[in-house]
Amino acid sequence: MVEKTTYTLAQAAELLSCHKETLRRAIKAGTLRAAKIGKEYRISKTDLEDYWAARGGGALFDDSPRPLPRPEEKKTEKPKGPEQLKLPT
Repeated sequence: MVEKTTYTLAQAAELLSCHKETLRRAIKAGTLRAAKIGKEYRISKTDLEDYWAARGGGALFDDSPRPLPRPEEKKTEKPKGPEQLKLPT
């Protein structure tokens, strides 16, 4: 079986669970690379993964390298108000 390496706009939209127009706008804005063949766009598997990852998505395909987990943000405690001074009695 031949591995699929390019997707039509409709196939890519189905994979990402979005509308074709969303991807068409991303192509026109330059955030998603695609080749126009005739009247149709073709999107490479790599470009589709890059677009998805840039928007915070995980791996799209089983053979995709898993993205490294994001480092945990250090949670800093909110500064408390000034300490109350205790006067000697």
